[in-house]
Amino acid sequence: MDYSIQALASNRLHAEYFSESDLELITRVRSGNSAAFEPIMRRYNQRLFRLSRSLCKNDSDAMDILQDSYVVAYEKLAQFSGPDGFVGWLSRIVRNEALMRIRRNKLVDICSIQDHEPLSLNKEGPSEILAQGQLTTIIEQAIDQLPDGYASVFVMRGVQQLTTQETAISLDLEIDVVKKRYSRAKKKLRQQLELHIQAAGLDVFEFAGEHCDAVVSNVLARINQR
Repeated sequence: MDYSIQALASNRLHAEYFSESDLELITRVRSGNSAAFEPIMRRYNQRLFRLSRSLCKNDSDAMDILQDSYVVAYEKLAQFSGPDGFVGWLSRIVRNEALMRIRRNKLVDICSIQDHEPLSLNKEGPSEILAQGQLTTIIEQAIDQLPDGYASVFVMRGVQQLTTQETAISLDLEIDVVKKRYSRAKKKLRQQLELHIQAAGLDVFEFAGEHCDAVVSNVLARINQR
């Protein structure tokens, strides 16, 4: 057989996976096609990394949590009842993995949600921050200082632009709790940040390029060893 033709056919088939729905990809994976799990990861890497990062407040831990979560999701894919709600199902796995790691490593005190603690942010005004290209960094630092239960809600609602219902499903919270925490989180962020948060939000906790590739590669290697 002409292996170049075989490789070309394989690449075309692989490219087609990225246009398929979640349910179609899930069906392929359940049938033993682990390659179909890659487009699932790439489709939701940004959203799930932001969730993980908002919970553990550390890029390295967030990547580890994301990889572990994908492996768990792959192994438990048969438990997904579907057909809708797949990303919410993935989000709950990420949340559970993050909370287990937090408890195990005592990264943060998940029970300490103090409304009265002020944020300590850069004293420069918005114009100076923008001029120095530091706005995204300042926003990330501010989010990191939010109480743990509020940070994840704010990232899902304010940065990821999910609806209140989608956020509630992802974090396994009541809708009223999401509304309350989101409102309080916004109040905790300095007023000068609120003027720019929507414009800068898409770049907050950015997860792409080599980081995205690394997670996909590592997860595929792990699930193919099982």
